[in-house]
Amino acid sequence: MTVQSLASTTLVASPLLRLIAPPYAEVLAALWPAPHAPFVTATAARRHLICLMLAAEPLGGPPIDVTRLMDLPMRKAIRLALEDVAPEGLRRALEHLGEIAWAPEDYRALVHLLVDPAPAKTLRHAEAITPDLVRALTALPKELREVGGVALRVTPAQAALLAETHAVLAKRLTPEVLDERVTAWGLAPTPKALFTLVVEDFRRELPPAPHPGTERLRPLETAAAIRDAARRYRNCLVDYLDTAVDQRAALYEWQPAPGAVVELRPDAFFGWRLDQARLRNNQPVDEATREAIVAELRGMGVHVGRSAWQIRRALERAASPKFELETVDAAIADYFTDD
Repeated sequence: MTVQSLASTTLVASPLLRLIAPPYAEVLAALWPAPHAPFVTATAARRHLICLMLAAEPLGGPPIDVTRLMDLPMRKAIRLALEDVAPEGLRRALEHLGEIAWAPEDYRALVHLLVDPAPAKTLRHAEAITPDLVRALTALPKELREVGGVALRVTPAQAALLAETHAVLAKRLTPEVLDERVTAWGLAPTPKALFTLVVEDFRRELPPAPHPGTERLRPLETAAAIRDAARRYRNCLVDYLDTAVDQRAALYEWQPAPGAVVELRPDAFFGWRLDQARLRNNQPVDEATREAIVAELRGMGVHVGRSAWQIRRALERAASPKFELETVDAAIADYFTDD
């Protein structure tokens, strides 16, 4: 019976060995010299066990009887290779890892997940266990792993984003509310539905409108109101939600027919100013409605005219003898039409 140290390495690994077990090829070539028949002809599960052992075994560790690892029944071989750290479900998992050896950190993550009941259940029911699945489950916070659902089928990048979002929400929401939201996430039928829910939970409530408005010009004060206006006006108003949340815009609705959506923007010199207004389907505002909206805004104390940025740009060009200045009325007209 041959006993060899895992610390031994060689540079004579065959191309086949480097293909099926790239992170471990040199050590494996020392354990089974070319053509490495005992290793390369073994089942994929047995090869994964050997590589998992190498991933778990520190360099310079005690000698391992590799011959017995190949000859013993799989359960006994697992106990010999990993001693007391072999979790339940490892044998089945090894049979679903594919043909190519994994990176050491992925093997270690797999063992760690099999100890945790929630991800262990996911792995137990997976038709194929991939490094991406293990990385995603590892990245997910414990709460999402336990609630299950579509969150257990996201990519590693998606899982990392969910974890980051969950950590931010944990600082803003009470534990009870956060648990309630995570439970709702677990009921999402698709990744798109999941991330739609998470976006809504991550978005803060809209701040108070900078002006209370009037009977004819009412602020859109909630995300629901903005969505409703977007539906009624058939435009992309929903895309302005986060802009409004961050106080980089304020949205109002002109109530009299034909109705219009009015956007205000903060200005360094003028406070809040008119930025644009549109009818349904983003159509330009007719002249009579335009005049009424301008009068209403000015009555509220909102600046309607050139922005501070437009004035600065004009000043930068003013020294030229060919300089021409657009009229204020023309500048205002641009807010009501794309022409």
